Parts: sequence; structure tokens; C-alpha cells
Amino acid sequence: MSSPQNDFLPFAAAPGANVLSQSAYAASSAVNTGFQAGVAQSAALNKVWRQGSIIAAVVAQFIADCTGQNVIDDGTTAAVLANLKQAVANQSIDVVGSMRNAKMNVSTASASATFTADQIIVGTALNGFRYSVASYSENINLATTGAGGMDTGTAPVSGFVALYAIYNPTSGTASILATNATSSAAPTIYGGANMPSGYTASALIGIWPTNGTKQFVTGIQRDRSFGGKGAIAFTTTTQESTPTAVSISSLAPLNAVSCLGVMILANTTANTGNSCSINSDANTSGQQSFGTYIASANGSVTSPFSGLLFSTPQTIYYTLNTNAGTVTLSVAINGYSF
Repeated sequence: MSSPQNDFLPFAAAPGANVLSQSAYAASSAVNTGFQAGVAQSAALNKVWRQGSIIAAVVAQFIADCTGQNVIDDGTTAAVLANLKQAVANQSIDVVGSMRNAKMNVSTASASATFTADQIIVGTALNGFRYSVASYSENINLATTGAGGMDTGTAPVSGFVALYAIYNPTSGTASILATNATSSAAPTIYGGANMPSGYTASALIGIWPTNGTKQFVTGIQRDRSFGGKGAIAFTTTTQESTPTAVSISSLAPLNAVSCLGVMILANTTANTGNSCSINSDANTSGQQSFGTYIASANGSVTSPFSGLLFSTPQTIYYTLNTNAGTVTLSVAINGYSF
């Protein structure tokens, strides 16, 4: 991408330019009273013009660097002032991907949904130009491609899609774009080759599961947390005294940093003591334990868990023990944060 144009150039800034030295200029009475009647020294005038032009050039370059917009000397001030305000704002806004009151609800499985947020921060790169998009409300349709749809191809079957807020700084237009995030983690800024024309800034705002017909599953997202109906991730009767890894890749995306769900214990024998735990890693980090007495044969007891951090993406660790009978542990995943 070419650098933005800056028409405001420093005057008499070359080495050896005909200007007063700083000490001579500071000592000149003209600094306080201005040039009086008569002939002014060219070196003195050049010093005045250089000081003003350098500041103008620096401010103009600040505008260009912080907004990516050309700073044109066409005799008007409106565009320069607007871009200066934007440049100052860009230096104070939050990190790329920050959102306020973001939400998306899908009450019935559908290819279409609406994502809203009070504010989203998008960027051209992690260290690039940033823009604040206010009152964001965009419709996404997984059955289409381009702005408002998939970036390319079709939505995955029983996988995950990443949702990006995208922004065209020239027109001030915002939209939304989906991309397949089933087999790879989605970056903070859209990194694919199919960004719609004119859109140069983006931010990851959602990771949603899809069903067998390439639709959004029923669920709700608030900020960076997703909650769905939940499904069994795994069921086991193998007792483990040390944390054992299990993949939950079908229910949590690679971007997920934590998950929530329920542990369900059952036993074929009455009057048994049973215990289990889920963990973030083999070292029992983040352990959430569940111990219960099951009074009836084939009875079951359920305990919820939340905020379980992933040490390895899409992987949790469990332990399982009983003092009699055959114990069964089922773990259901109801949602995740990313």
C-alpha cells in the first residue's frame, strides 16, 4: 500500500539554508515586535517561514501516518481538520478487536443473523491504522459471498465460522465478513485473500458453530462469550487417577480460551461413592472437582463447571474414580469464550 500524500512541506530546511541561527533569531527584537518599516533580512524571514512550515509539515505527517489519508493543500481546511480529529482519536482508542455491548442471537438454526455492538475497534494491522465503528449493526448471510457473507466458498458443515467486522475508511462504510475457522485459528485481523474491495480495516468479533446444513446453530453471543444448547463432548467408563486428555474439537473452536458445561456421573451399582474432575492440563491446573454419592443403580447426578481454561486448544483433562460398580462420566459443553 502506497504512503498517503502530504502536501505540507518544510521550507528552507536543507543544510546550509539561508536562515538565521536559533540564537540570533531568539535575540532578534523582531521576535517580540515583528518586522518594522524598512527592509527585512531574507535570512530572518526565512527563519520565520521555516518555523511555521516545519510545524505544519509535522502535523500534516501525523495526520497522514495516523489515518492513512492524503493531506492536500487545496486552500480549504475542512478535510484537514476532520482528518486531524480522526488522527488524534486513533491514538486514544482501544486495541483492535475491542467491543462494547456486542451481541448476536440465533433463536432457530439459520444461515442469517444480525450482529450488533455499541462500538467496535477495527484496524488495518495490529500496529496499523485503527478506527472506531459506532452503532454497529450488520446482517450476515452464510449462503452468500462478499461483504455480508462468506469471504469465499461456502460455510463449513458442522464446523466453525469466524466473523469479522470490516471497514472502508474512505467511504466510512462498515460491513461483516465470515470465513471458515474449523481447522485453523482465526487471526485478530482478517488475514485471507478475499477482503471485499475498499475494505482495509477489520477485527475478529465472533466464532460461531455451524450445523450439518451450513447454518448457524441456535445460540447467543455476548461480547466474546458464546452459549449454545450444549452437547455431549465425550462419555467414558475408564477410571483415571491422573488427568487424561480428551479432545472437544467438535464443540469448541481453536480460538476458544475457556469453556463451560456440565459433568454427569452415573453408576450401575447402588450406594456408591464417585468422584471426577476436569482440568486445564495434566498438572491439574484449573481443576474443578465433583464428588457424589449415588443411592440408586443406574442413577446419575449432574454438576456444572465454567471458566475452564484451555492449555492445549480444544483439549480438556479428566479424572474418574468410584468405590464400586461401573461408573460413567459424561461431559457436555454448553459454550466457550474466545
